[in-house]
Parts: sequence; C-alpha cells; structure tokens
Amino acid sequence: MLSAHRFGICFSILSSLALGQLQTFSPPGQNKITYSINIPDQTASSGSGPIFIQLRSTTIDIEWFAFGEGTRMQGSNIFLVYGNGNGNNITVSPRLGGAYVEPLYNSKAQVTLLDGSGISNGTVTANIRCDNCITWSGGKEDVTSSSTSWVWAVKYGKLIKSDSVSATISQHDVSGLASVNLQAATGGNTGNPFITTSSDSSVPSASSASSTSPASSNPSSSGSPQPVVTTFSTQSTDRKRIAHAAIMIIVMVVLFPSFALGIHLLPSSWAVVLHGWLQVFTLALTIAGFALGISLSINLYPVTGSSYHQIIGIIVVSCLTLFQPAMGLLQHRYWCKNEKKGLFAYLHRWLGRTMIALGIVNAGLGFRYTGIGSTMAPKGAVIAYGVVAGIVGLGYILTLGFLARRRRHARPT
Repeated sequence: MLSAHRFGICFSILSSLALGQLQTFSPPGQNKITYSINIPDQTASSGSGPIFIQLRSTTIDIEWFAFGEGTRMQGSNIFLVYGNGNGNNITVSPRLGGAYVEPLYNSKAQVTLLDGSGISNGTVTANIRCDNCITWSGGKEDVTSSSTSWVWAVKYGKLIKSDSVSATISQHDVSGLASVNLQAATGGNTGNPFITTSSDSSVPSASSASSTSPASSNPSSSGSPQPVVTTFSTQSTDRKRIAHAAIMIIVMVVLFPSFALGIHLLPSSWAVVLHGWLQVFTLALTIAGFALGISLSINLYPVTGSSYHQIIGIIVVSCLTLFQPAMGLLQHRYWCKNEKKGLFAYLHRWLGRTMIALGIVNAGLGFRYTGIGSTMAPKGAVIAYGVVAGIVGLGYILTLGFLARRRRHARPT
C-alpha cells in the first residue's frame, strides 16, 4: 500500500461540500475516488473524541484504496478499504504504516463502520468513525490546525474479497500527500455526518486543478470553495530530494575540500587560476542544488514545515557564493600588488573551511529532516554518509597538518 517509495500523484483541491462541516477531496487523475473528513464541534473544542472519515469510489475496478493521517507512510494511521469475503460489502482495515513492509493491522484502533457504508450500484463507500485517532503510536493530530498532514493510495485491479482485517495487499499504483485545513472541516455533532451527503455527486473534476503548485481560491460569504488542501506532486518531490541530496553531498564532501587542498598540494603559477575555475564550477553545482532545495522546501513546507536544515543551508550557500569568491578575488589582487598574504587570505581560508564543515553537518540534518529510516533516508545510507564524511574530514585535517609541518621545516633557521 503506501510503501515508503514514492507518494506518486499529488492531491488537488476541489470544492468543500455546501454543508461546510465536510471537506471532500479527489486526487487529480483519480476522479472516481473521493475522501472526506469531518471534525465534530465537541472534538475540536475538547481536543479529544471521534473524527469521521469517508472513502468513496464510484468504480469497483480497484483492489483497495486507503486514506490516513501522517506526513509519510512510515508511522501513518491508515484506513484501508476492500471487499468482504462475498464481494457484496466492504472490509475496513485500520493499519499502521511501516518502513519497508506493507502497513500492518492496528488492533488498538477504535473504529466503527457507519450506516451508508457498503457496495451499491458499483460504488464503494466506507463511512468511518474513529474514536482514538487524535493520537496513535506514530503521531498526533491537531484537530484545530489549518495545516494537517494526510496520505492516500489506490491499487487498481479486481476488488479484494476478504473478511480479514489483516489481508495481504499489493503495492499501490498511485499515492499522494496533502495538507488539510481541519478548521474548514469542523462542525456538527457526533452523529453520522455522511447520511445526507454520501450520495452527493457534484464533486468537480480534478483534471483542471494544478498538481504541482499550491491550490488557492477566494472564499466568500455565499459559500464558494475555500482552500483546504495545498498540493504538490510527491513523485516530483522525491526526484528533487534525491537530486538535491546527491548534488550537495558531492559538493560539500568531495569537490570543495578537494579543490581547496589542490592549491596547497600542487603549488605552481597556474594553481591559483585552476583553483579559481574549479571552484566556480563547484559553485555552479552548489547553486543548482540549492535551487532544488528551495523548490523542495516550498513544496513540502505546508506538510513538514521548516527546520534548521533549511536555515543553515541558506547561510552556508550565501557565504560560499557571495563572500567567499569576493574575498578570494580581493586576496588575489592584493597578492599581485604586494606578493604576500593579506587579511582577505585568512578570511577566505577560514570562512571556506567553516562553511564546508557546516555544510557536511547540514547534510546529516537533511537526512534527519527527511526521516532517518525511511526509503528516502535509509539507515544504511545515513551510516555510510557519516563514515565517508568522517574519513574525508579527518583526511582534510591530517593533510593540512602535514602541509603546515612541512612548511615549518622548510623555513630557514
């Protein structure tokens, strides 16, 4: 189901139902599937109590479909729906998302299947009341928040027929991620909110909505749609995440340290020029990786928020692309006139070393921000990075120490 691989196709905002207490969404390109959320007034005011979720498909050409709370598959609180043993009704399986296995049945979930659920005229409907979905083993939901994280997935094919809540499932075909405004989904009592609305078929097509940029609309007093979901393509963000990490790790761990040492290891008349052009190339890669990081942060911010990783990244890249080249050029001009080092030489040297070290540390924070143990940041990769970064750092320090010692011995006594 929601494997730790890509949350492929993204959520796209549609319209809220006219009652105001339900918010209904349909994934782009999956117009026959909708998900709805309701937070009763009592639950919102007390911070505890039931919440209501509906999963609805107007096609039975699905093996299963699912909706749940969480920013990623790992640790998410998921409701998975498929057919019962006879194929004339449904089975709802509450599950917890894991890292490298299909979501496992959650026996602690307090779930009630409400009236209006079942299979009728080719439509699969699951009206669910969950009495302990405010907190679960993998997280906590703020039902008064205007930005909450949800995941969804669909597997197309022949409807699974099983009465078991632990039925084995195949990996999803499409999946997504959304930030939902639960304030817009609040209203009503603790009764079934889907009785009069589950047959509503006026949900607009998702094909006209953007799948890569935040959705927006202007609510009005007449009850026009208001933005309750910020959308992005999780398939795209995974590609950006991999490219950003690969570029910045290569830049910080390999290129910057190597090219910085090169000017000391290969002293010659052309070493400074070569050093300059190699670092220009590295800066170009840095800017490209930084741009991917900015784009990724804009996409993910509504769901994951910001962290020290982004702040440190901005500081490091700004210093390396703005101040570091300027000080290098100023020192070069000073050397051409005076044939000795000036203040800019030491500023250039130590700012560069500090920013490289900070960049290496920040890559580790990037793994933490992504989620260590997820498929985007598996523990093995994190450990390997730590080992390589440690070896490079130690080698850099030892090389500088060796060069400094050699210079001392070379001085006339």
